[in-house]
Amino acid sequence: MQQFDENTIVGTSHKNAHLYPDKIYLVSRYDHQGRRTDQVHSYTWKEADTIIWDLAIGLHVLGFKEFDRSAVFAPNRPRWVFAAMAPLFLRGAMVPIYPTSKTEDVWWILYDSGAKFCFCGSREHVERVLEIKERLENLQKIIIMDPLEERPDSMVMAFEELLELGRNNRDKLPELQKKLDCVEEDDMVALMYTSGTTGRPKGVMLTNRNIVSQRTVVAEMGFRQDDTWMGHLPFCHSYGFSADLMGASYVPGTLALVDSLEPAEIQWGLQTFKPTVMNSVPRLWERIFIQIHALLQKRPPFVQKYFHWGSSVGRQVYLLENEKKKVPFSLKFKLALARPLFYVIKKKAGLTRLRFCSTGGAAISPNLIVFFGGLGIKLYQGYGLTETSPIINANTPACNKVGTVGKPLKGVEEKIAEDGEILVRGPQVMKGYWNNPEANWEAFTEDGFYRTGDIGFIDEEGYLTITDRKKELLKTSGGKYVAPQPIENAFSTEPFIEQVVVVGENRKFVSALVVPEFEALAEWARQKGLEYRSHAELVRHPEVKKLVQEIIDRVNRGLARYEQIKKYVITDHPFTEEGGELTPSRKIKRRVIEEKYRDLIDSMYQEETG
Repeated sequence: MQQFDENTIVGTSHKNAHLYPDKIYLVSRYDHQGRRTDQVHSYTWKEADTIIWDLAIGLHVLGFKEFDRSAVFAPNRPRWVFAAMAPLFLRGAMVPIYPTSKTEDVWWILYDSGAKFCFCGSREHVERVLEIKERLENLQKIIIMDPLEERPDSMVMAFEELLELGRNNRDKLPELQKKLDCVEEDDMVALMYTSGTTGRPKGVMLTNRNIVSQRTVVAEMGFRQDDTWMGHLPFCHSYGFSADLMGASYVPGTLALVDSLEPAEIQWGLQTFKPTVMNSVPRLWERIFIQIHALLQKRPPFVQKYFHWGSSVGRQVYLLENEKKKVPFSLKFKLALARPLFYVIKKKAGLTRLRFCSTGGAAISPNLIVFFGGLGIKLYQGYGLTETSPIINANTPACNKVGTVGKPLKGVEEKIAEDGEILVRGPQVMKGYWNNPEANWEAFTEDGFYRTGDIGFIDEEGYLTITDRKKELLKTSGGKYVAPQPIENAFSTEPFIEQVVVVGENRKFVSALVVPEFEALAEWARQKGLEYRSHAELVRHPEVKKLVQEIIDRVNRGLARYEQIKKYVITDHPFTEEGGELTPSRKIKRRVIEEKYRDLIDSMYQEETG
């Protein structure tokens, strides 16, 4: 029987193509010509393997060599997977780029990585690279995934052209396949650039060993080959790449691709693919929570009352089961009465088949986890960073403690520094930063532990709790340290709040910039009969201010006095990546916001200064 090295990504890929040639690997709305449609199209493992090899041969003919890099600048789609895997088949590395990245960031990543090739999703992505091509000495070709209708530059070639080049040179296949015997566990396979809240993105070198080490969690989660993952997190983000693309490929299950985080696209994916596994970020779970309550608002009062009663019962059962305690028969009976309504609600949201869910990338309210658990949707929180491939801690069905990010994965050493910073060492930790010895020196302790930059503590049972980012702790002028993230996170289940940014560095008290959820607020205003002509006018309305004040008062009751929000300003627009306030992974650029909205922030402290 043919042997495969499952300690490498390519070894696992070849094993799947050999053992499961006719198993469906990828499904998406993109057809085999690269066109986006309203239908579902699929690829088997054999079809995917053939395409990847043809691309790899084509890249080889064009001059790609061992340890070279090739970039992928596109949203999730089958051709993203093929383009990312092809350089690995040549013992090279992929360089993922967020599809929403600004031109200057695209230049830096291509320049710093020295990528020879760049696969682009659309004509828009191609144009962005062409703008900077004169500043990229190593870039040789731009390959467009969408059908090429008109060649904008001689550097651009169609995806089909590269495939044809590979097909015409298949005689080179045996020679290239032999080279795979040289692939090592410490070979860099992905050069992922952090979206960082400050400074230029840093290239994180991830190896076969790093990626493969994540598999230790698979058996604990109980994934199966009949599972369907919904890959909606961008694969250029380490969480989506590892948990969805690498996770589904390893089992192997079926990976359903969604190319946008827009609510309408997520809803289409849920209704169309009916996934059994979904890994996501807190914001999506918050949106689903809000969507469920929006659906309820349209039902008669007795249905709303019935749901809230059932939800309360479900939460009690979930907490008892999670703590491995006996559930009284009376509670089981009540839950059985509530389940039909739960099913109707979940069906409407496309959640009926969900068997396993995880959340990461940012803090999530424990109330959300308990809420979904009450509906029968088990949501497990984990923790990690791009530099750790990314998962280093995870709650699992066997060991789950709500409010924590779980215990360390097998092989991970974890400890807390004197200043509270979480330090980790293990096979998940990156090889280092690319071309950045100074950053490497700063990132590791003398005994080889990676400095995560997060503050937290480990309880007596070994569960880790994150309190905040080390660099984001605020210190008031009274000397009190305030962690802004937990405060901001307390607003996550408020249907009328989209974003909250807490401020107060060197000030007497804590204040906040509040962004409403404008769609929900507009509906509320309509029901109230409020008149307004713009968002700016709406947020200034006395009734809206009263509503926001009530929400802040409710949150403040759960905070220490020095943490409470004393003043706030309601903004008339959200914080966005385009506006520079968010990273591509949707993290707040706190320092950017504080500078950009300095006048607005100062206005809340006028009495303090004047």
